[in-house]
Amino acid sequence: MKEKIALYGAGGHAYAIVELIRSGMQFEPSVIFDDAPKQKEILGVPVRSFSAAESPLNNLCISIGNPEIRKRISSRFQVVYPTFIHNSTVLYPSVKIGMGAQILPGSILDADVVIGDHCIVNNNATISHNVRVGDYCHVSINAAISGGVSIGEGTLLGAGCVVLPEISIGKWAIVGAGAIVTKDVPDFAVVYGNPAKIIRYQDKG
Repeated sequence: MKEKIALYGAGGHAYAIVELIRSGMQFEPSVIFDDAPKQKEILGVPVRSFSAAESPLNNLCISIGNPEIRKRISSRFQVVYPTFIHNSTVLYPSVKIGMGAQILPGSILDADVVIGDHCIVNNNATISHNVRVGDYCHVSINAAISGGVSIGEGTLLGAGCVVLPEISIGKWAIVGAGAIVTKDVPDFAVVYGNPAKIIRYQDKG
């Protein structure tokens, strides 16, 4: 008998996470909470407006892709945040993955990779050896991170981007879709292009 787990967030990412959870043997989604729900169910899981008087189940999964919102929700509830890894993931034995992380189908995590708490590694992303990914990061579909890269807390790597070896990317940065990162990226920077260049800085901190 599978344990029940609540989800928080009824946007597009919730569809992938419902299926990810169901692909495993331990949990079954029972309800999806949302602050402003726009639908009544997702893949058969009821969606309900969250009330401050309500408490989620003992187990909670954050089904929202935005790193900043994920951090805010994770600090809001003192519950268990299980980690979910799709069974198609190539996972080297030395990989370490934090709580609440979500590793989606087709991803490859090479030797000595460390993934922080509440990270998302999306479909077909490749993370090479000796990479450090900070808490709340989102590595998008088909992103390719080369060996020896360091990525700070809350950073979003867009779909299909490439990060060359030994690069350091700061906290709460954004790497645009398809960007080729050839040099270090500072905290809060938004970079796009080939080679990636700083377009602006996020208004954070």
